[in-house]
Amino acid sequence: MNLASDGGTAGSVFDLDYTPWGIRATLVAAGFVFYVGVFVVCHQLSSSLSSTYRALAAKEQVFWDLAATRAVFGVQSTAAGLWALLVDPVLQADKACGQRNWAWFHVATATGFFFFENVAVHLSSFVFRTWDWFLVLHHLFAFLGFLGSVVNLRAGHYLAMTTLLLEVSTPFTCVSWMLLKAGCSDSLLWKANQWLMVHMFHCRMVLTYHMWWVCLQHWAALAGSLHPAHLALFLTGLSLLTLLLNPYWTHKKMQQLFIPVDWNFAPPEPKGGRPDGANGQLPQKKAQ
Repeated sequence: MNLASDGGTAGSVFDLDYTPWGIRATLVAAGFVFYVGVFVVCHQLSSSLSSTYRALAAKEQVFWDLAATRAVFGVQSTAAGLWALLVDPVLQADKACGQRNWAWFHVATATGFFFFENVAVHLSSFVFRTWDWFLVLHHLFAFLGFLGSVVNLRAGHYLAMTTLLLEVSTPFTCVSWMLLKAGCSDSLLWKANQWLMVHMFHCRMVLTYHMWWVCLQHWAALAGSLHPAHLALFLTGLSLLTLLLNPYWTHKKMQQLFIPVDWNFAPPEPKGGRPDGANGQLPQKKAQ
């Protein structure tokens, strides 16, 4: 194991000894608690400040809060991923086995976030009788993959951090959905954000190709540092992202740019016409 020093201020969280399991487990729990807190704070602030939020159905309010929580995690993930991809010399030098203390922090807290995501998605699916297979698969693979990295002291951090960089689209997704629910899909702000979001999804696709290249270039080192089950899980998840999830999500976001519909809650599209709620607002039910 190569826990390279980050040269930070003594006593900072990045200078902890991550070898003991207790340190890593504590940060996993801290990540879970922090993002539960973000979810709760978003609900409280939105309830107080947003009339749009108060007018939403309960399941849409949960989705709103989850979108905001994912956006906060997306900012953390983007910063960590860009630093690994473009700056950090240790991870650049050894993309298979290189480790950094600052990356340990993000691996552990991201595991806590993905645990929160799995709990939230399954609870909301149970309560509201909804199910999104793509989202469930995405978060299950993410949680198990990062849990494997937390447990394995030999696992390198470069691919873990570039995996986090895939969350670069989540802040734009959050803004898009909130503006759509506010009826602002005709605004310049919504359209500009939508174009940026589509671009970020294309960047996600390019990033997955880079990750495949790293795997092929450093196959022997990866196979020697990861448990076979963990490596198989990572490659399966990366394959699903490359071949199914990223292309599907990119297509849907591009489609949404021209037909601004909330695909999560909109009713089925009528034949030969634009879907009801094409401005993000669902039609009012007729009085019985």
